[in-house]
Amino acid sequence: MSLFIALAAFMTLAAIAWIVLPLLRPAASNGVSSQRLNAAIYRDQLEALDRDLASGAISPADHEATRDELQLRLLDDTAEDPQAATTPAASGFWGSRRMAGLVALLLPTVAAGMYYGLGDPAALNPAAARTANEQQVIQMVESLAAKLKANPDNPKGWAMLARSYKVMGRVDEAEQAYAKAGAALDGNPDLLVDYAELLAVRAQNRMEGRPVELVRKALSIDPDHPSALMMSGVAAYQLNDFDGAVREWEKLLSVLEPGSEDAKMTQENLDEARVRSQEARKSGAKP
Repeated sequence: MSLFIALAAFMTLAAIAWIVLPLLRPAASNGVSSQRLNAAIYRDQLEALDRDLASGAISPADHEATRDELQLRLLDDTAEDPQAATTPAASGFWGSRRMAGLVALLLPTVAAGMYYGLGDPAALNPAAARTANEQQVIQMVESLAAKLKANPDNPKGWAMLARSYKVMGRVDEAEQAYAKAGAALDGNPDLLVDYAELLAVRAQNRMEGRPVELVRKALSIDPDHPSALMMSGVAAYQLNDFDGAVREWEKLLSVLEPGSEDAKMTQENLDEARVRSQEARKSGAKP
């Protein structure tokens, strides 16, 4: 979040500098004075008048009258404007400096307003973004539930809703949805194991009854299903069938990636089951 803010601030300052600095520079003079230009024009006209007199093109009387007229016009055109002499040149109230200040103030304000209006400020806050995502998921799940209520003949939809409820911790609703999944469970070992796990949790983590039936059905479809093998071993262990637990977990260990966390945990369970089996044999009890 801090990196994003820093980059945004840098880009905003760069944009302000690019716009404001030219406004703060003094305006370059074009080097041309209207008074000097007028004086030069009249000077040329006077020189031409003198040449006409020398060549005899005009009489001395006409030369003098025209010269006086040109001098009067020169004085009139080059006279200094009293208002211009006392008032500095300006472009109204919004001079370049005030315009630069206005840009420097408004640009970041407008940029921030546009981001908060069009962007996603919540993305700057991971907790807020996570809450927004959770709300979106809840809305999707509720939308699916409403569709299934209107059209309940959708086994795959019920199975999807059941798994969603299970992940959200809504156990009662998940069990009801699984019960309506029907045919969607029969050929899907993942759903069968998921349903078995849900029922086992509701039964205080006991696998007897319906949970173990679902696990065995999953193994009949996929004998190497890792979760089904794990739960089958747990069911045997809970019944003190330690040899059965050893067989299931040995098979599970053979399908897991060596050195993985699941493999390490399975090895620990397997070692404990072997120890319990040996203890049962030594005590003369049926392992």
